[in-house]
Amino acid sequence: MENKGWFLVKLLILITVILAFIYLISPGLQKSVYQLRDTTTRTNLYQIRAAVLAYYKDYKKWPPNLNAIVPKYLQKMPKEYLSSIRGSNKVFNAHNENEFNSMRKPGGEGWIYGSYDVKGGEKFARKVYPMSTTLSDKSGDTLSW
Repeated sequence: MENKGWFLVKLLILITVILAFIYLISPGLQKSVYQLRDTTTRTNLYQIRAAVLAYYKDYKKWPPNLNAIVPKYLQKMPKEYLSSIRGSNKVFNAHNENEFNSMRKPGGEGWIYGSYDVKGGEKFARKVYPMSTTLSDKSGDTLSW
């Protein structure tokens, strides 16, 4: 009987040590998950932008929306992971700067494509960004990408 009591004490101490260890490392794990989500979203954004440029090179005009680049330039629309860990591949079109800015918000899901001429009518670029204005850990703005 005495050994059973001692075993229970050892087991409780072991569980306490394991829980304390998990408690200490969990903030670091969460930060790593956020960094992974941000990096994956940024990489996917660069793939979309490259596909938009390839479309422009082939057709000498910008795609009317992001769905026009699938499946020829992208096998499927990649996901953004800023809004959730499952990600979203929704696509939204903005037809002017005001619409573009008003549609983006913290926690927004999917991608937004500015299907209008940027910089006062010069036809050299289009905007593509995640709908979310903040990184997954809320530390910065995605417009810096």
